[in-house]
Amino acid sequence: MQDEDRERSGTPTDPRCPPEAGALVHGMTDTSLGPLHYVRAGSGAPLVLLHGGFGSWRHWEANIAALAERHTVLALDLPGFGGSCDAPPDSSIEQLARPVAQAIASLCAGLPPGLRNVPPGIAAFSFGTAVAATIARLDPTSVRALLLVNPPGLGPVSAEVKAIQARAADAARASGLRAGLEITLRELMVHNPALATPAALDLLEDCVRQARFVSRPLSRAVQLRPVLAALPMPVQVALGENDPHQRHELVERHAWLTKALGPDRVSVVGACGHWLQYEQAARFNALAAEFFSEPLP
Repeated sequence: MQDEDRERSGTPTDPRCPPEAGALVHGMTDTSLGPLHYVRAGSGAPLVLLHGGFGSWRHWEANIAALAERHTVLALDLPGFGGSCDAPPDSSIEQLARPVAQAIASLCAGLPPGLRNVPPGIAAFSFGTAVAATIARLDPTSVRALLLVNPPGLGPVSAEVKAIQARAADAARASGLRAGLEITLRELMVHNPALATPAALDLLEDCVRQARFVSRPLSRAVQLRPVLAALPMPVQVALGENDPHQRHELVERHAWLTKALGPDRVSVVGACGHWLQYEQAARFNALAAEFFSEPLP
């Protein structure tokens, strides 16, 4: 069955930047692992969005409408997340990346003739950055450029992150999932307490309840520095100044990334936590628009 035949329109609720009615199209595309769910919007050069751990395409709800003004946006659910097929619990990062790469290739092959042979850009968040970087490592010709938001694997996990995650797990066991997610939202995902809204909590709860693959062990095991240093395509990294995953080593990580990728390839975004593209949506959308509009070197 063709991907186009399996698509359906939808209008999800976006608490920060809702797309226009009918702007999003949901579909499924087949891979060697099973069908992966995606959301499509806009037109133009393809831009793939990969979400973080315990997430889904909804991690990008504050960005899709803006990015779709210039791009055909394809926001995928990774295997084991959202509406996509399950992934074996012992999957390696390569075993997750390969079917995602197949899905991307299939979706891009269905674009209008002038775009079918245009390698897509990929913007990825948190755990999704490890998947995106692996796709680029396995087949560098398949990716035009990478924009990585608060990636893991740049150094050790902070004691602060482990403590927040432990408190959230304890609260979830004692008082239910939503109580644990409220800690995660307020202390990890966003820096501005005004953005820890019931709507944002609803979004995270929807993502977590659909997540079946436990990605945290892979996130903590990945070593991203040697991968990034070897990639031939342009790579931009955005770090949240107040992200507990980054701030304990922010100066050192910024210095390493600047040396490895170039002085204009690292952005430290102030006043935001881990969920940078949500909390600072306008700044992220502008960064992405500028980066993905650059001509190929």
